[in-house]
Amino acid sequence: MTLHERLAEARARLVAAGISQPEASIDVDLYARTILEWDRATLLSDQQGAVPERLEPTLSEWVTRRERHEPSAYIVGVREFWGLDFAVTPAVLIPRPETEFVVEEALSLLRSSDPASGQVRVADIGTGSGCVAIALACEVPGCRLVASDISLEALVVAGANAVRHGVANRVEFVATSYLDGVDGRFEVMTANPPYVKDGDKPALSPAVRHEPEVALFGGAQGLRDVIGVLDTAAEKLTPGGWLVLEFGYGQEEHVEALVDARPPLRLDRVRADLLGIPRTAIIQCR
Repeated sequence: MTLHERLAEARARLVAAGISQPEASIDVDLYARTILEWDRATLLSDQQGAVPERLEPTLSEWVTRRERHEPSAYIVGVREFWGLDFAVTPAVLIPRPETEFVVEEALSLLRSSDPASGQVRVADIGTGSGCVAIALACEVPGCRLVASDISLEALVVAGANAVRHGVANRVEFVATSYLDGVDGRFEVMTANPPYVKDGDKPALSPAVRHEPEVALFGGAQGLRDVIGVLDTAAEKLTPGGWLVLEFGYGQEEHVEALVDARPPLRLDRVRADLLGIPRTAIIQCR
């Protein structure tokens, strides 16, 4: 059997399990490259060769897990975000491309700030895998970060990712709700809080339902943790400081109203994602 034939079999298994043909192709190629430690060019050029011995039994085990709609990021243990590889486990939300807008907007604010202390203090609320905090630390050597999460398991993953990318000395991970018990104020805050409505759980894809509920669901209206983050920003941001907040589909008007109800805060603008969906709020503390 050639490698091409073996991979075709694996793709067929995933399609039979209800995974689309394009997604199955991406998944199987990712599994093969990860197991064999090959790049795309090598995988393409060696398709007609014999199946490498080290491909099995791992490929079959991974395909079996994917047939149960487990996300590929959990299967291979890594997801790329902001050009960096982040370890991910079922304890953390899988980083999404749209969350890169949070990093992009925060970077713009950080690079334009010039605090008297010479060092910007940044907080990332609900850090999960640490992807936002670590991306910011990698891009802005002059900032120090506090990254919080209520999940101790998530903080273990985030801490390992900080070590992986050489920023562990500038990111402090704290097990707390929002920034409870954290002293001082911050020039910039970022947050991608849980914002899925509790009642929307049945509509989620099987893959998403493998992700931690604590990182997905934000109460009956999906706004519980958005409110918590806004209250924290009103208390913990320095005057003139900024919050960059990701929110869910259809929540733009709610976010605007919630900001308006908090006099210390001012909604500067809302940024849409690549599909034109309002996704990221940039909010200033007066």
